[in-house]
Amino acid sequence: MKNGWRRAAAEISGAALLGIVLGALAKYLDTVPSNGSLINEVLHWFADLFTRLGIWVFLAVLLAAFCRTPRRAAARVFAFFAGMLIAYYVYSMHLFGFFPMRYFLFWGVLALTSPACAVIVWLGRHHEKLAWVLPALPVGLMLELAVSAGWGYVSVHHPAELVMAAALCAVFYRSPKQLACVLALSIAAVPVIGAVMPFAF
Repeated sequence: MKNGWRRAAAEISGAALLGIVLGALAKYLDTVPSNGSLINEVLHWFADLFTRLGIWVFLAVLLAAFCRTPRRAAARVFAFFAGMLIAYYVYSMHLFGFFPMRYFLFWGVLALTSPACAVIVWLGRHHEKLAWVLPALPVGLMLELAVSAGWGYVSVHHPAELVMAAALCAVFYRSPKQLACVLALSIAAVPVIGAVMPFAF
């Protein structure tokens, strides 16, 4: 029993530490000057990646999907987002002396809702029947972030998120039929997710 609690505490602490490190890194990358060098171009690519929602959702899904219990998944993901928020906005205050309340509130709401989302992810990977439906939510979100579509055209504007969508399909994969069902539901979910998204990413 004690070993279980210790393992859970270590996982939650590790998730919080990962959030702190990545939150601080994301803010640091915003400060890297653009001078045309190859290294700076790579850093600016990562800076752009970390300003978008996709990478944070992707990491949170990985944290939740590979937990042993749904409660642990909820705790890990909340700790991750809490650590990221604290590090990012404390660093912002230190660098620039102002507090971007609008974005903080958005990410704060995301952090507060993240435990419920983590449970959905966990069930989507571990529950035999729900694995045919629930993975469509994170995969659909990633597709909405990656692709624009309309009558007669499809445009991939964020290839990284498309790669993440494919990786999430691998995370949730059970069988070819299950994957086909998840992809169909994911595509159907894209316009709904786009309609309720509060910000454009």
